[in-house]
Amino acid sequence: MFIELVDSLRCPEPHDETWLVATIDRLDGRHIVEGSLGCPICRQVYPIRDGVVEMRRGETPPHPPHDDTYGRMPLPSDDDVSRCAALLGMAEPGGLYVLAGAAGKVTNGLDQVTEGKLLLVSPTDDVVLTSDLSVLRASGTLPVAAGVVRGVLLDAASATELFLAQAERALVAGGRLVAPAHAPLPAGVRELARDEREWVAVKESAASAPVPLRRR
Repeated sequence: MFIELVDSLRCPEPHDETWLVATIDRLDGRHIVEGSLGCPICRQVYPIRDGVVEMRRGETPPHPPHDDTYGRMPLPSDDDVSRCAALLGMAEPGGLYVLAGAAGKVTNGLDQVTEGKLLLVSPTDDVVLTSDLSVLRASGTLPVAAGVVRGVLLDAASATELFLAQAERALVAGGRLVAPAHAPLPAGVRELARDEREWVAVKESAASAPVPLRRR
């Protein structure tokens, strides 16, 4: 887990949002290898083992592979990587991008075309994890702060109404959300394009409050 991303994570329990407190037992450069994240509100402690943050409740089994676009391909092609980079709007440097479930398969190509940080959420077992990736496992939720993510890419299993709503909340204004074509479009985003495979939408800016005008 890249240490700077800790500020962007939130406790998945249903209470007021707050930052998490990191306890670091082993650090490799800027990556937390062993340690934990603690919630100051509910006192939950989420362990970090081998660089992976564990936020699943109870004995939740690993996120299984699903027969969707990303689940079918053994390794991403250059075309897959280029397509995902374009849909997520990775032309601008920096930023945080979330890839959920089997969509994490394109990570090993995307990390070559972007300077942004990649966060894998509940990747499937066939996603290749490397030591420089940030990974967390959660029970069907996206425990990320509001307005901190530039792009989210979902697989079929992750594209639930709850996860889509949380993804929209996590996006910055102008951020991109990419999901399978069958997934419902959440409120707060505007569809940019769609094909038989997936759609891409952009987070709309919140309307500002009316400004009163005074006659001079």
